[in-house]
Amino acid sequence: MAVFKEVYEEYGRPVYRFLLSLTGDRDLAEELLQETFYQAFLHIDQFEGRCSVFTWLCQIGKNAWLKECRRTKKLETGNLSVYIQKEEGGSPEEQIIKKDEYRRVREAVFHLEEPYQEVFIMHVFGELKLKEIADLKGKTESWARVTFYRAKAKIIQEVGE
Repeated sequence: MAVFKEVYEEYGRPVYRFLLSLTGDRDLAEELLQETFYQAFLHIDQFEGRCSVFTWLCQIGKNAWLKECRRTKKLETGNLSVYIQKEEGGSPEEQIIKKDEYRRVREAVFHLEEPYQEVFIMHVFGELKLKEIADLKGKTESWARVTFYRAKAKIIQEVGE
């Protein structure tokens, strides 16, 4: 049990930031964090060590979030303002166009295959540096950089179609 407490102390805050970036809601992120560590505790015997503990916890958290989205029949991805600036005000037509662009980017992120989706989400939503992602995945920083930029290019291409 002491080891699990150490895992929580080390990874709780970064996993919370990741979940907060997905949900955009502090209360929901806290609930999902609790669910993430509960599921990790229940299924620690299934951790195979093929990825880092952080990556494993983020995957559990992402699955908990997707389950919550299905339960509430909505899919919120947080703030993608890095790529689309949602403007307040403007004409109704402009607001509709911006909302449609935002939706298309959000859908494009969820159509990415792995590892592009995971790297993109961890970097944009989880606010992890590409070096940190590389370390988590056991890859080079160049790999993380290329993967992120390819993911971004795929999103731009899909949104442009």
